[in-house]
Amino acid sequence: MPAHDTPKYSPYLHCIYDEPAPAGRIGSGTHYSIVQTLSWRSEEGELRQKATIQNVAIIWDEDHDERIIHCVQALLMAGLLHAISMIGERKGGVTIVFNSMSAARLSDNQKRAYREEISQIINDVVAAKLEDSWSITFGEMTDTPSLRTTGYPIFHQSLIQDDTHKIETYIRNINYLWNIDP
Repeated sequence: MPAHDTPKYSPYLHCIYDEPAPAGRIGSGTHYSIVQTLSWRSEEGELRQKATIQNVAIIWDEDHDERIIHCVQALLMAGLLHAISMIGERKGGVTIVFNSMSAARLSDNQKRAYREEISQIINDVVAAKLEDSWSITFGEMTDTPSLRTTGYPIFHQSLIQDDTHKIETYIRNINYLWNIDP
């Protein structure tokens, strides 16, 4: 789809690819969009002298709930989007997926603080702007569902409800096409 045909979900996020409806058979109507924005932070969260371009995948379920855009905008405005590769809304839940560089460079305490900050912002946006309540799940691009061990929490099923190998391939393909995990 040419760039001029993509919707304008936000004045702060440039949509460079959009699937307005399911394109294939994965999950319960799963499809995705890619938005681009400027990032002034490194993977560690430090300010850069020059901005870089960041691609973020938005994973939709069958209802294409555009309310997730409010959350993405709020994370951008709070300076927290730099470490995120993918965000999705499915059945009243938000899934945030950290890029592998940020996940590797942040300590467990930094990750915990970052998750708490993101959760607070999303909860505020969802309660105030959307008058709703959504659960929040976190994951990392390095998580591999096919290598999952019993009892180890994994974000993939919160993002897309399907066979783990299909989900893993779908996420990898998005990354290969759009470089969401630099």
